[in-house]
Amino acid sequence: MLKKYKGNILFFFAAAIIALIAASFCDLQLDKLLNNPENIFSIWFQNTGEIPSRLICPLAGTVLFYTYKTKLQKAAGLIISLGGSAYLGYYLGKYFFLEENRMLFSILYGLGFGIVCLTVGRMITIPDRYKDILRAAAITGILVMFAQLLIIEGMKYLWGRVRFRDLLAAGSYDAFTPWYKINGINGNKSFPSGHTAGAGMSYLMMFFPYLSEKWKQKSQICFWIPCVYTSVVAFTRLVVGAHYLSDVAMGGIVSFAVVLAAMKIFEKNLNKA
Repeated sequence: MLKKYKGNILFFFAAAIIALIAASFCDLQLDKLLNNPENIFSIWFQNTGEIPSRLICPLAGTVLFYTYKTKLQKAAGLIISLGGSAYLGYYLGKYFFLEENRMLFSILYGLGFGIVCLTVGRMITIPDRYKDILRAAAITGILVMFAQLLIIEGMKYLWGRVRFRDLLAAGSYDAFTPWYKINGINGNKSFPSGHTAGAGMSYLMMFFPYLSEKWKQKSQICFWIPCVYTSVVAFTRLVVGAHYLSDVAMGGIVSFAVVLAAMKIFEKNLNKA
């Protein structure tokens, strides 16, 4: 299946490398040009851009619950589904206007989403021949999400790059550093972009052709929808002053590369089965 994405993979990495090269010369200037932190469109994606990453556990947990056989395994799926849903609710809690007990309400809202997922899952009959591959894909999705988070957070702390909006707040650009300079742990976390990497978890759509015959002829859709979505989120991060071009380029590279590595392993094990 990876062969079907060969052209897409080459396009992605070529575009990402060009972006990093360009960013070496115009990171700061581009942010100055685009900066508009009051832009409603960009604020929306600031609040929602990482949803693909937050949806993985609720959906994967539901799949595990209905494809595992033992009670202990099903319990693990249930915990992953409801735990991930509670975290999703916490993430979206910023939209609830009530101040008192906002966190509690947000978590309960998220749990409600998890219950809906489990209820809908109960209505879907999964043929036995698909259960193993769906379960493997669900586990892979969870591992990919955690791998992406660890890599991004580790790089953020190590690079210690100051955000553009913090430069503006300080009234000076003196603290700006190019993306290839590692500053060490200092509390700044601009490079790479976590929002872009979280949005890039939508590249897990590229697994769909493994799971269903009808998706095998739609591999291009499975690449371009995530690509466009992630690119939009990345652009809005520049507009609100949260990141530079190099930040979002590297965030996209990390998420895409982790998904590709997972696909390679998944495909190898699938061929052995």
